[in-house]
Amino acid sequence: MPAPHRLAHPARPPSRFSRYALAGYVLLIVYASLYPFSGWRWQGLMPFDFVTAPLPRYITASDLLINVAGYLPLGYLLARTLPAHWSRGVSWLAASLLASALSFSMESTQAFLPMRVSSNLDWLTNSLGGVLGAALCVWLLPRLRLAALLRLWRERWFAPHGGYGLLLLALWPLALLWPAAVLFGTGQIGPTLLQPALDTDTWRILSAWFVNSGLRLPDFAPMSPLRQTGITAAMLIGSMLTLTALLRPQAPRLRLALLLTVAGLLAVSLSAALSFGPDHALAWATVPTLRSVALGLVIGLPLTWLPPRWAAAVGALSLALALVWINFSGPGPYYAMNLQAWSQGLFIRLYGLPQWLSWLWPFATLVYLVAHALARPHRDPRP
Repeated sequence: MPAPHRLAHPARPPSRFSRYALAGYVLLIVYASLYPFSGWRWQGLMPFDFVTAPLPRYITASDLLINVAGYLPLGYLLARTLPAHWSRGVSWLAASLLASALSFSMESTQAFLPMRVSSNLDWLTNSLGGVLGAALCVWLLPRLRLAALLRLWRERWFAPHGGYGLLLLALWPLALLWPAAVLFGTGQIGPTLLQPALDTDTWRILSAWFVNSGLRLPDFAPMSPLRQTGITAAMLIGSMLTLTALLRPQAPRLRLALLLTVAGLLAVSLSAALSFGPDHALAWATVPTLRSVALGLVIGLPLTWLPPRWAAAVGALSLALALVWINFSGPGPYYAMNLQAWSQGLFIRLYGLPQWLSWLWPFATLVYLVAHALARPHRDPRP
């Protein structure tokens, strides 16, 4: 007699999504710990002197919470990717030690960076975060059966070999934390890189040469309301079709697409609240912006019924169109004020990580969608 169906098999290997997420998170920790990666030199201190140094004189609750919270996902992901046949105690101990070792190596390396300070308190709080994250994965979530339920949904709704795409979707709300010139307007690197050079002699010489050659340099004039609407709608459609490219036929496409949209809007609201206070969390919700979101939903939701490869192709086209529009447009009238307020806020501790995510997310997603559209379809092992 066959065994009754269970939510998840305890001996299954970790998913690709967990491995991709772990690799990405380790890179983020290294970036945040060693930024700005310049000025390396010997400062007369041994790398391990911070272990026996006195505790920092000024300790704030926010510092402690950030250090714990920063390593909590690392502990979870480490425990999630360890061999499934290990016992819970061994997995918890190994994940905790690995998280602590990474923090120790980062603090030791900071001894060679004049702009960073090695701290035993940071090491201890980071290690605590790793311990709690590993315990969350090994003991708490299995008791709640939440992880098994999530895996069941993953297997029922998402096609195999979609770990990288799921990671991109998980990073989309984080990319939206960085203020953009227009709602969902990630990937605006053209004005950011070229605008500082507009007043230089080199730029004026190049401009004259281009004009004499019958060509024209890009004009970063403020974007029109019509272009803002197009960028917002196209970015939203591209994000929803990225999700569609990963779904099985029986997945609740409309509900998942709406859930992704809500996650993006919540991320934008969180960014506004952290910059200007909770009273301004919905400052983005103007009539033109809401019309842009509605247009994206009206066009994008019917497209979620496309087959995966067609969804990837149309999603790539939508993202490419939005990137062209936004990179040949200047910032909005309130963009500089938003950036200044945001950079002075809580997330200054992340050392530009959301900015890099905002710049690179649509390009990485575009490459993924093009590869997905051109690749041979994977055979689904499920009947």
